[in-house]
Amino acid sequence: MNSLQSLLLLNAIGLVTFGCVYSSEVIPDNVKNDILQLEEHYKTNDPILAGGGPLFLNVLKYFDKQESGDKILLNEIVNVYIDILKNMKDTTEDQRSKNSIQHVYREMERLRFASGTGTLKEELKKLWEIKKSDPIVQRKAVLELNQVLEKAMRIKIKQKNVQKRRRRRVNSP
Repeated sequence: MNSLQSLLLLNAIGLVTFGCVYSSEVIPDNVKNDILQLEEHYKTNDPILAGGGPLFLNVLKYFDKQESGDKILLNEIVNVYIDILKNMKDTTEDQRSKNSIQHVYREMERLRFASGTGTLKEELKKLWEIKKSDPIVQRKAVLELNQVLEKAMRIKIKQKNVQKRRRRRVNSP
């Protein structure tokens, strides 16, 4: 192994070590112990829990994209317009008006496809439909709890830091 490979290996080990330390420091030890106890009690290592994919982990990827509420709302407005225009096109007899409606309809369709909020909306619908009293769902939730809690705590810390910076800017001379 040459010196460059040794250096890369050492850096990789350092990154892995730092990553592990960094990821575990967000969740307090007593909460980690409680999660481990729950994982043991609900037997989260059961292969049956792998079926159907994760409950929450797929949705967490949307936090990284930071889809704003404005984008989601605007996408829903565009969807309503598409429905209205489709109805107008079907009920209008004047050909000139139909052509105008069709042109605007196509533009709205392009806007809808340009936005990625449709998949977020579908993920939210899936979350709302989760059968919370189902024992398998509960066990899967415990299995994913550590990752979800860590992500939520990181987001909260990030929000607090942003608020502190804003306050400092406002209060600074």
